[in-house]
Amino acid sequence: MAKSHGSLTGIEAKIEYHPANTELGALYESWKRSAVNWMQTEKLSESELEKRLMKKFNIQWAYADSIATEARRCLNQLKTAKKNLISKLELQLSAKTTATKKLITKLEKTLKLATKKGFPHTQARKKFCHQLLGLKSKIQKIANLKRKLKKLKNTERLHICFGSQKLFNAQHNLAENGYKTSDEWNVDWRKKRSGRFFCVGKSQPGGGTMMKVLPLQEDGLYKLQVQLPRPLQEKYGKKIQLKFSVSDRIGRYRATDLDYAINNLKPITISIFCREHKQENWYIHLSTYVQEIPVVHTRKNGCLGIDFNADSISVTYVKWDGNIKYLEEIPYKWKNKTTGQRQASMRNIVSQIVFLAEFFECAIAIESLDFSKKKAKMSEESKVYNEMLSNLSTGMFREAILSRCKRFGVELIKVNPAFSSVIGMINYMGKYGLNSGTAAALVIGRRALKLSEKIPQCLLRPEDVNKHDWSHWRRVASFIKLHRIRRTQLFQWRKALEGILTHGLWAEHQLSQQVHIETGE
Repeated sequence: MAKSHGSLTGIEAKIEYHPANTELGALYESWKRSAVNWMQTEKLSESELEKRLMKKFNIQWAYADSIATEARRCLNQLKTAKKNLISKLELQLSAKTTATKKLITKLEKTLKLATKKGFPHTQARKKFCHQLLGLKSKIQKIANLKRKLKKLKNTERLHICFGSQKLFNAQHNLAENGYKTSDEWNVDWRKKRSGRFFCVGKSQPGGGTMMKVLPLQEDGLYKLQVQLPRPLQEKYGKKIQLKFSVSDRIGRYRATDLDYAINNLKPITISIFCREHKQENWYIHLSTYVQEIPVVHTRKNGCLGIDFNADSISVTYVKWDGNIKYLEEIPYKWKNKTTGQRQASMRNIVSQIVFLAEFFECAIAIESLDFSKKKAKMSEESKVYNEMLSNLSTGMFREAILSRCKRFGVELIKVNPAFSSVIGMINYMGKYGLNSGTAAALVIGRRALKLSEKIPQCLLRPEDVNKHDWSHWRRVASFIKLHRIRRTQLFQWRKALEGILTHGLWAEHQLSQQVHIETGE
C-alpha cells in the first residue's frame, strides 16, 4: 500500500529568470521526447529507460528518474485517450446505426404509400428525396466510423504532437499563419517544444533531489536550488539558485502549506515552465501535501441540494427533518466564453455554495451525472439539445466542488439523480411555489438525508403497492415525456396527469380513494 502523505495541494508562483532556464528547458523536453519514443518502440521498463538516458545524454540519475516518470505517465495518458476514443466511436456508430434503421423503416412506409396512391403534393416528393440524400449521408458516415474504429483498434504505436498541432500544421501554409520563411516558423516551433523542466518529489530535505526548496529567507522570499545536469555545468556551474515569492490568498494559505511541507520533509514535485502569453515570464508549480482537513460540516445538520441546469445552478438547504429553510438560484453564462473564463466563473459559483454549507454547517449533495455518453451521440439530437449539452460543464463543476469541500471540511454526497425533476415538480413545485430547478435540488437534498419520496396515492395502482417507489415514478416520467407535458403545467399536476388518473389500467381497479381531477381533492 502506498504511503499516505496527506492531502495533495498545488502552489504556483512567478520565479526569477536565469539564462540556464531556457537551455535546460530545451534539453529536458528533448530528452523526454526521446524517452517516450524508446519506451514505446523498444518496450523499455522505467529502470531500463533510466539507464539508457544516463548513458546516452550523460545526465544524473535524478534527471533520468523524472524523465522516465513523465514518459510512463505520457504513455498511460495516450492509452487512456485511445480507449476513450474507441468508446466514443462505438457510441457514435451505435447511435448512427439506430437512427439509420429508423429512417429506412420510415422511408419504406412512405414509398409503399406513394406506390399505391402517389405523393399527395410536390413538397412531399421533395421531402422524400431530401430524406433519401440524408440516408445516403448516414450510410457513408457509418462506413467512415467503421474504418476509423478498425484503424484505431489495429494501431499499436500511439502518436502525440509535442508542442502544438495547430503550429505544426502552420508550416504547410506559412503566409496564411503570419510567417515569411520556414526559419521564422522553426524558431516558434522550437520554443513551443521547450521551456519546461520537472523534478519528482522525494521525502527528504527540500522535497526533491536535483531541485530543492529552501525555507523562507530573511528577505521574505523562498529559494529554489537547482542542480544542473552535467552538459550545462561547465557553462553555469553545478548549481543555481532562483528566488520566488508565495503570498497567501483569501481562504488559501499557500505559504503556510509550503512551510508545512518543507518542515515535515514532505515530497515536493516541482515544475518550472515559461508562459509565452505572459511576456515569456517563468513560473514554478509546486505539488505537495498538507494535513488532511477533518470533515466537520456533515448531514447531521441537514444538506444543501444542488441541481445543475442549462443556465443556472439551483441550491436548496434541506434541514435534517426534510423541510426547506433556504433556496437560491445562481445564474451563469457559458456562451462565447473561453475555457479559462468558464473555469474562473465556476470557481466563483463553487465558492458561494461551499460558503453556504459552512454557514449552515451542513453537507452538500450533488447528482452523480456523466454526460460523456450523451455527448458522443450528439449528432443524432436536435440543435437546441446539442447546444444545451455542450454548454453543461458538469465535469468542471464536480472537480471544483470536490477540491473545495476537501479544503474546508465539508461532506460531499453524490446521489443517484433518477426522477429527481419529476418528483420535485409533482411533490414540491406547486406545494412550496418553487421552480423545477429548486424543487429538484430539494429532492436531491432529501435523498442524501435518506428520506423517501412516496408517490401520491391517487397515482398508485393496487398491484404496484409492493414495488419500489422508482418503478411508480418511472411510469409517471414516461407519461410526461410521451405527452410532452411542460414543466409549468405540473403546478396543477393532477389536471396535467388526467390521462394517467382516468386510464383503463386504473379504471379496471377501484382506487383506494376517489380523486377529483379539477381540484385534486
